[in-house]
Amino acid sequence: MWQSLLVKRALPLILSYLLLVGASLSADYLLHAATLSWIGRYLGPIGTAFVIFSFGYSARKHKVVRSGTIRWFLRMHCNAGWVGTLMILVHSGVHFNALLPWAATGLMMVVTASGHVGQYLLRKFREEVARKNKELGIRDTREPEEHLLDIRHFLDTITVRTLEQWRAIHMPLVSFLVMLTLFHMLSIAFFLNWR
Repeated sequence: MWQSLLVKRALPLILSYLLLVGASLSADYLLHAATLSWIGRYLGPIGTAFVIFSFGYSARKHKVVRSGTIRWFLRMHCNAGWVGTLMILVHSGVHFNALLPWAATGLMMVVTASGHVGQYLLRKFREEVARKNKELGIRDTREPEEHLLDIRHFLDTITVRTLEQWRAIHMPLVSFLVMLTLFHMLSIAFFLNWR
């Protein structure tokens, strides 16, 4: 069981996600304790800039940007997204007083979890299943019930097949999050005391 893909690959990402939540709660607490909670207001736009910067991965993947390796852009996407999400979570801890920020923050956490699961895990799981197939002498993994040589192999194959569906969920969530973020920014601009 400890050698399964779920434990070897998913556990570090679950810990990264929990670290994100813990770091944002800690940073928000420390800012409030030091009576510096006003800083959180400015972390929202900075965090949003980090998240926008992370879309460079999509630009590289779709060949809008032609230089640089996909691997570097993926690493940048993950790191910039993590830091941006942390800043936005600290920001939302200061301004959690309306429905739109709650919805946007909740959706951001779902998108972040989806990104953790999809982009990194799927690639790693595919590599691991391909390696195990080679070790077990399996050429065709399209019919796992015909090749139940090992229950771990079967579970790993099911995991990969499930994760292959993640983009169908992740991309609409990202689009909806962008829309909520724009509504949030417009509402702030509309209701801002301009005096």
